[in-house]
Amino acid sequence: MSKLFLITTRIIETWDFDKDTLMLGGWCNTFDNKKNLENLKNNTILRYHWNDTEKVFEDYNYLNIFGEKVLSILAQNLNSIHHVNFSKEYWKIITGNWLFPFLHMIYDRWESVSKAFKEYNLESTKILKIDLDEVIPQSIENFIELAHQDKWNHFIFSKILKNNFKQSIKIEEIMLKSKDDYVKFIGDRRTLKQKLLFELYEKTRKIYFKIFSDEKYFISDTYIGKFDEILLNLKLKNFPITISAKSYFFVKPNFNLRKKFSIKMKTNNEFETFALELINDLIPCSFLENYKKIRLTANSSLWPKNPKVIFTSHAINNKTLSSFYIAEKKEQKAILICGQHGGGYGQCKFHWHEKFEKEISDYYLSWGWSDEKKIIPFGMLKSTRAIDKIKNNNKIKDKLLIVIRPKARYLSTPLDSKIRGPQILDYHLDCINVIDKFNKDFKEKNVIVRLHERTYGWCEKELWKNTIPDIEIDLGKDTIYKNIDRSKLVIYTYNSTGYLELMAVNIPVLLYWSNKDNPINNSAVNFYSELKEAKIFHNTHDSLIDHINSSWDNPHEWWFSNKVQDTRERFCKKYAKLNKKKVNDLKNLIRGCDLTK
Repeated sequence: MSKLFLITTRIIETWDFDKDTLMLGGWCNTFDNKKNLENLKNNTILRYHWNDTEKVFEDYNYLNIFGEKVLSILAQNLNSIHHVNFSKEYWKIITGNWLFPFLHMIYDRWESVSKAFKEYNLESTKILKIDLDEVIPQSIENFIELAHQDKWNHFIFSKILKNNFKQSIKIEEIMLKSKDDYVKFIGDRRTLKQKLLFELYEKTRKIYFKIFSDEKYFISDTYIGKFDEILLNLKLKNFPITISAKSYFFVKPNFNLRKKFSIKMKTNNEFETFALELINDLIPCSFLENYKKIRLTANSSLWPKNPKVIFTSHAINNKTLSSFYIAEKKEQKAILICGQHGGGYGQCKFHWHEKFEKEISDYYLSWGWSDEKKIIPFGMLKSTRAIDKIKNNNKIKDKLLIVIRPKARYLSTPLDSKIRGPQILDYHLDCINVIDKFNKDFKEKNVIVRLHERTYGWCEKELWKNTIPDIEIDLGKDTIYKNIDRSKLVIYTYNSTGYLELMAVNIPVLLYWSNKDNPINNSAVNFYSELKEAKIFHNTHDSLIDHINSSWDNPHEWWFSNKVQDTRERFCKKYAKLNKKKVNDLKNLIRGCDLTK
């Protein structure tokens, strides 16, 4: 076996063009890097360790058990260092959206490096000299941005190599000479109009708050739409709440303080020991240096001082200030109602965000499914007003819209049973192959490819145009409803909110993905079998293309057949149930929770 030079990330300075190379993952293999890839002597890309879905499920369960043990010690340490005495649940609400994703990500990088050494003869590599304060996140928001970056990931790979494999590979440390792709964290990204509107709101709420500071309810980021959220607040005699964009706090890491903070516990393997060391190094400043300031800001915010009920869908997810607020109010016995806010919930074989949200909430509002007592099958929270307008117009529609998912190049979210970032290139190529099988005239005149505005460096537009130069590309910067309004059929290529909306309002939609690569839970299996039989769900090129060709002239004839409609209605009752009394039902539910206190 020939000796190989290891390439860990897309940073070109760390490559070697004179040796045979092994790339650690597909994150190095982006379309804009095509020329550099061609100049490599003889390159291999490591097969992704989580292509094995059974391994993903086993690792997911292991990491969650390990994470709970770490959280227990983390909660004790943070209580001690900040001289407070909060519950483990309090710290889970504040830190959970960092700790568990962090462990999932670090294990992913660890397994990639370990697999490379097991399967190949690695001789040498280059690593960058990166100061620790460049990679310590300020907050959860900052952590998410860092986790997308080549430089942060290069730091993680370098730590793994130096800590655990330095005897097995020659390591050359170098300085980064060119400007890297690291984007400094920018706190406030609002437009001038948004800033002015928010300032007006803040002044109005400040006047109101001086008179009415004893509001009973915190209702914000609910996913029901701004209009319905305002209406719900008014029905409950609550002033509508907007979460401030000022949830970003900056401070220099205090390394003396960090020396006092240390997670110490018995470990079972080298990964766990390494993960604890990294937690000590990379815990966000919002949990250490800036904890007191953020807590004070949350407690002095223009939000209810003693809410009886909190209802939200997004305020606990990756939002520092509102997470602090909700954690503390829940300690004071406020009832927390969380709402479902996306596709895959209730369907995926495993889904960390769903698990987390159910664990910390007193009641959980699903869109139709229920698998435990606290889950209320409430129906869709997301408003369908915009899409209802499309359904009820008589425009001529002649497009086939294919909707493409976004995913970061590196795993940068907690695990669920959908495909992960490093697998996205294969996913894109598969979708391109599907559309490329249509005749030239059809794909150039009738097909629209809807990309997501978050591209994460995959260069999707260029990738598609390279194979089908004249295809129409929607870059995702405008509302999707405009192109749905032009389309005879819409294809969703991933388990998402979008296709649930279309199913719910009865607009023809096709689903295309593999449940082998995106495993679903046992309760969803029969529903997907019915969708497949009704030709709504497809998991092969031929099935999808044959159905589009046969139904294209009149898709409504197929869609509104008794068989398809019966199948759609059964599926929607479970996963996309419309609730026409949504605001009133929420008002009664929230008031009912208040009365039980």
